Parts: sequence; C-alpha cells; structure tokens
Amino acid sequence: MSKTDDMPQPPPMPLDFKVRCEIELTEAQKRMVKAQTGRDMDVLVLADEDGKYARRMAESTPDDYQVMALRQAEMLNAYDADYHAYLVALAAWEAGLNDPDEADEAAERISVAAAQEAERQKLFYMKEAEACANAREVAKIAWGKKDTPQ
Repeated sequence: MSKTDDMPQPPPMPLDFKVRCEIELTEAQKRMVKAQTGRDMDVLVLADEDGKYARRMAESTPDDYQVMALRQAEMLNAYDADYHAYLVALAAWEAGLNDPDEADEAAERISVAAAQEAERQKLFYMKEAEACANAREVAKIAWGKKDTPQ
C-alpha cells in the first residue's frame, strides 16, 4: 500500500452552487448571527437553480432570511471545524511520510537475513570442499597413490 493511499481528504465545500442568490444581511442580522454563532457573516448564500429566491426578492423582508442565515452560519462553523481537523490530519500525515514503512522494514530484514544465510552456506560448502581436498591428499599419502593425469 502506498503512503498516498491514506492521504486525508478535505471535507466537501459548502455553498458551492452553480447558480446562487446572495442576500446581504442587515446590520441587526449581522449582530444576531455574531451573537448566536460567533461568526461574522455579511451575506447569506442560497442555491437558486430555479430562480425562486431571485423572483421573491421584491416581496421578501429581512426577517424571511433570518433563520436561514443562522443555519448557514452554524453550517459554516461546522465546516470550519471539519476543515481544521482535516488540516491537522494532513499535517500529521505529511510528517509521517518520512517515517519508514513497516512493510519495507520487514522486507529489508528478510533480505538481510537471506543474504546472511546464503553467505553462511557458501562458507560452509567452501570449508567442506577444502576438507574433502585435504582428506583426499591424506588418503593418497596413506594408500600410497599418486595423482595420475587423465
């Protein structure tokens, strides 16, 4: 698994509308939103694909949008909290990119152990061949045989 597979993803963007209607809040609405949600908000943004809010503007009053402004401020506060959590997770993920991967470390340990075992066996068989050559020489001396070229 690649380290980029588990990269944190940002939360979906709120208020990302193709067609929207922006309603400027009154000073009283701005103060009320700030008092109830802690958020400074100047404009209420509504999805308006069918033009319903734009057509109603002439007969609307600021009170018609007060509850929507509060809900949107709360939604934006929740998005900000989610985005902050995303940034923290992303920073932790980026900090861990330089950490060695456990699977890579295990593979390296296995590779080193295999190389050490191969070297051990090589030395063993080299000593075995040397011992056989020495035994052959001793046998020749003991049995009085000489090397005969073939």
